[in-house]
This record gives sequence, C-alpha cells and structure tokens, in this order.
Amino acid sequence: MRETLLKILETGENTPAVDWLKKVIAEQTADFQTRPFYYAFSGVSRHFDKRGTTSATDDQLAALDQAAPGFTVDRWDQFRLARVILLTVLAEQPKDTFLENLHALLSTADIRETQAIYSAYPILPHPEDLIESAVDGLRTNIVEIYDSIALDNPFPAAHFTEEQWNQMVLKALFIHRPLYRIKGIDDRPNPALTEAVVDLAHERWAAGRAINPEAWRCTVGNLNEAIESDLIKLIQSEDVRSIDLEAVALVAKNDPNSTLGQNEDTIALQFTAIEQGNLTWQTLGHHIEVNSQ
Repeated sequence: MRETLLKILETGENTPAVDWLKKVIAEQTADFQTRPFYYAFSGVSRHFDKRGTTSATDDQLAALDQAAPGFTVDRWDQFRLARVILLTVLAEQPKDTFLENLHALLSTADIRETQAIYSAYPILPHPEDLIESAVDGLRTNIVEIYDSIALDNPFPAAHFTEEQWNQMVLKALFIHRPLYRIKGIDDRPNPALTEAVVDLAHERWAAGRAINPEAWRCTVGNLNEAIESDLIKLIQSEDVRSIDLEAVALVAKNDPNSTLGQNEDTIALQFTAIEQGNLTWQTLGHHIEVNSQ
C-alpha cells in the first residue's frame, strides 16, 4: 500500500519533497519517535506545494481498491497524500502507541491535517477503536472535515451502526453534500432512514422549499404506498424540476417492487435515458454537485 501511495505522490514532480518524506519514513520505521513524527506530520506543509495535486493511474487506483476495498486518493492534494503515507508508519507501531499518537494528532490538528487523518481510516488498523472519533468528527461545522469522513471514504459503510450511518447521511442532506459520493450508499438501505428522508421532504415542502432529489435514493427497497403517492405528486406538480423527474425515474427502475412505472408517460424520457446508460445516480449527483457550486 505505501509503495503505491508513494508512486502516486512522485507523479507530482516534487522530487526534493518526496526524498525528504522517504528519509523520514526510513528513520521512523527503524526507530519510531513521537516528537520527530509529529514534526514531520506537521512539516509536510513546509516541503510540499499547498496547491499541488495528485494524479493516479487506473492501475494504481485498482491496486488501492484491491488492498482496501473502496479506498481511493481521488480529489486528494499532495498534503493529504503525504500525511496519509506517514500515518502508515504510525500504523505499524504497537496498538497503544498507535492509538495514543493518533488521538493526540487529532486533538491538535489543523483542518488539512484532520482531513488526512480521517482519510486514512480505511487503511489503519484497529478500526473498532476509530469509530467513536469518526462519529465525533462528523459533528463538525467545517465542511472539509465532514467530507473527509463521509465522502469518498469506505470507513463509515464498513463500521458505523445503522444509527450512526443514518445520522451521517441525513446531515449530508442538511448541509447540502453530494450523496453519490458516499461510499456504500446503496448497500445500507433501512426503513428508519427512509422514514427520516420522507419526513425531511414533508418539512421542506411545507416550508415551500425543495429537497435534494438524491434523497429519494434512500427510499429504494423501502417504498410503500404513501411514499409512492408523494413521488407521483412531485412529478405531476407544476414546479417539478428535471432533476426531480430523473430521481423518481431512478427510484422506479431500481426498486423491483415499485409501481411508479405506471406513470411512465410522465418520466418516459428519463426511463429511456436510464436504459441507454445516460442517466444514473452517479450522473444525477454529479450534475447537482456541479451546478450547486
């Protein structure tokens, strides 16, 4: 894992910085010392370009996914990647040393350091001891930190309880974060989340506001007559948006028990787009994300 991450970092063409990082890794692997490790973790910002981006090949991304399913460095900058690589050294230490130092880092970390720590959770040992801190991190009002846990990160789907998972997804809707980037969003459907999403929709409608169409993704597999009635009213309303029509069509196509297909005339174009592969939850979510920026 570390070698693959280093190869990805090397594509940033910052040879002196990567050489410095390799030297730190060699020293800390041979003789782990807390204070020098902290200095190096913080010191990443003095060696790498704060605007430096990363670029991984398909083979490299596949190797990461094979080593830790769902793990990716997509959208990462050099700061985050370099710090995650350093955390793989900390991960090799005895459990008590690892946990003590990890939590110490979190307690003093700035925003970008915190992002790196949470981004590393899928490849760190003792995940059962990391859940509480991840849940605590989701309480933040800092979007960048929330995103590092909830988006593009397989840790929550693999380790959160149903209640923790539902709270994370609902907060994503409240703070307007893209659900399509939540790893495992289709793997953990549950009636409690569906009920909460429907309640949120009713609250938004009562206030004359719209709900993120991605929210309906959370109802797939748990549809009932009342929810389908809500969705029919939505697509037949005068102020229905194209993204609402797309979401309802995706619900209809993805839930085998749905009777929404009886309204095929209303969402016929969207059904065609789905069948042609031009409309998916991914494309819908990406469209909403891009146009909300």
